[in-house]
Amino acid sequence: MFGFHLVLFWLSLFAYGAEAGLQLGGIAPKSPVRSALFAGLVLHGLFLAVRWFLTGHAPMAGLFESLTVFSFCSALSAFLLCRTGATMPAWKPLSILVLLPQAGAALVDKRLSPLYPALDTPWFATHVGFSFLGYGLFAAGLALALLYLRHGGEEVYRAAGRSALYGFSAFSAGMVCGGIWAFYAWGSYWIWTPKEIWSVILWVYFAALTHLKFIPAGKGWPGWGRRLEMGATAAGYFVMLATFLGVSLILRSSHSF
Repeated sequence: MFGFHLVLFWLSLFAYGAEAGLQLGGIAPKSPVRSALFAGLVLHGLFLAVRWFLTGHAPMAGLFESLTVFSFCSALSAFLLCRTGATMPAWKPLSILVLLPQAGAALVDKRLSPLYPALDTPWFATHVGFSFLGYGLFAAGLALALLYLRHGGEEVYRAAGRSALYGFSAFSAGMVCGGIWAFYAWGSYWIWTPKEIWSVILWVYFAALTHLKFIPAGKGWPGWGRRLEMGATAAGYFVMLATFLGVSLILRSSHSF
């Protein structure tokens, strides 16, 4: 069973690679469900389900599982936000954003391992699950923002705005669940580790991004133009990467890999 579930992982990686290759070659699918990305998402979901069954816990611990769940949520975001004729061109950059973390996961240790006692709680799974859903939606935001900056389009602009709003909402839910988990695990809702500090930075960034558009232009405030908003949406992906990977790989904390 261990070998079988890794076959599903490799097949999903191949499907994601095929989608990225087709997109870069200028070959777009006729519909979202008739795409290599959809096949990869289904295989990837089966892989995660089997791994969950084998370990008895949500597959969201360690570097391998974190990267592959990030890839899955990024792929899922394509079907949540980029499934219309106007927004599907965002699949070209998004397919690469799906492929890269899955390819990175292929290079690290894939062994099954039990959870640390502090992680063995539903609050951990909900905290990480909501956080990664937010990360995946931010990936769609980068792809849609790039599409808007190049070609414009009202529907693309609205989809990019939804990516920031939905991603911010999911990440906020993840922070709340993480605080509850931290209280039960360590007796404090917030202990200001490097990851938590960067989580606040990411939260404030997207809170500002999703609210500044509602402030009308006035004295001392030129207004929040669409191109500036889309540039900030694209940049938010890299703030997320610093929070997710940069801090966890470079700095020592309870969130380190």
